[in-house]
Amino acid sequence: MPSRKPTILVSGGGIAGSAFAHWAVRHGFTPTVVERFPDVRSEGFRIEISAGGRRVLEHMGAVDLLDGETGPPPELEFRFGESAAPVRPPGVSVGDETVVGRTALVRALHTLRGPGTEYVFGDSVTGLEETPDGVDVEFENGPARRFDLVVGADGLHSNVRRLVFGGTTADHARYLGTNLAIFSVPDLTGQRDLSSALVKPGRGAVLTTMPARDDLEAVLLHRSAAAPRSLTQDGIKAEMARVFADDGWEVPRILEAMRDAHVHFAPSQQVRMDVWSRGRVVLLGDAAFCPDPMSGMGAVLALKGAMALAGELARAGGDHRAGFFAYEAAMRPHVEHAQSLGGLAVSGVAPRGGALGFQAMRAGVRLLSLVSRLVSYAPRDDEPGFPLARQLPAADRDGGLEAA
Repeated sequence: MPSRKPTILVSGGGIAGSAFAHWAVRHGFTPTVVERFPDVRSEGFRIEISAGGRRVLEHMGAVDLLDGETGPPPELEFRFGESAAPVRPPGVSVGDETVVGRTALVRALHTLRGPGTEYVFGDSVTGLEETPDGVDVEFENGPARRFDLVVGADGLHSNVRRLVFGGTTADHARYLGTNLAIFSVPDLTGQRDLSSALVKPGRGAVLTTMPARDDLEAVLLHRSAAAPRSLTQDGIKAEMARVFADDGWEVPRILEAMRDAHVHFAPSQQVRMDVWSRGRVVLLGDAAFCPDPMSGMGAVLALKGAMALAGELARAGGDHRAGFFAYEAAMRPHVEHAQSLGGLAVSGVAPRGGALGFQAMRAGVRLLSLVSRLVSYAPRDDEPGFPLARQLPAADRDGGLEAA
């Protein structure tokens, strides 16, 4: 590696960007993270971290920082109609997953920023021009600067992706036919460690308890032929109230609580790109490979991708093209597996309407059992292509990490 520490601009201070900044410092780079929010993000809800994702967090030192903020996944309970008795699906194991709030995870990753990491809040990238020696970057508020490399970790609607690859989100994303509204509500059930769902043709409502929280996470899902265009908070709430107006169970109380809540609205979309880099710019996390909000695998892919990208850039010894190529080769199997499950989880909670939808509604628990088994076949982190120890800084490796 060159004697001067290469500088890397990271656009996006969420899970992917903050995790990459941590690994970049450990590998000898100098990262600058620019985040459009005025402070560390406080939005976001429950995240399930797989065993592989937890191993990455352990190597980062994040697990101790999250003490008291995590827990096992809740039990699953489904009602196939308001009057039906609750059913707990067979064969769905909580396994080794760990549940954590997105806010707690992002704050822990920010705390683990290495020495020399610069965070710039309240700003965003507006222009990128590659030169033989680096990338000239223009910002919305700050002065222009030059960096050796740029990492676009700025989410589904990535600004860096638009500037480098062209097009809008719609040009790079595949709509899966479902819309999600997620928000916090008071504890309506009095139960802990439980995720309860009302399943109807074409729509579903879910209430889930969260570790270290007294409130609940509410999720409303419904199918539509096209993703709605830029809805306001009032527009989102009006649409959810219309779709779920005639439903029973806890839905009336969920809709009542929604009136005063901030609703995160997300159409189910996957980002699928032929390549993740161009020149000195590379994409990471949802900007490159958003798997689908309902897959529960976005955070894990972001953590693994951040570790792989920093590790492969270091191994490439200054050849960013080789580093980007190796990063993509390491991550493609994980991304393809995660995206192959897109829509399956939704089908168990918001099955398609009509006669087939009614049958799917009854088969939903079996489908979720299948999804649970399919997730267990995800590529392992110690298999060729993503050996965990290879991504670690040399000083941190030991004989037991190859099989971690």
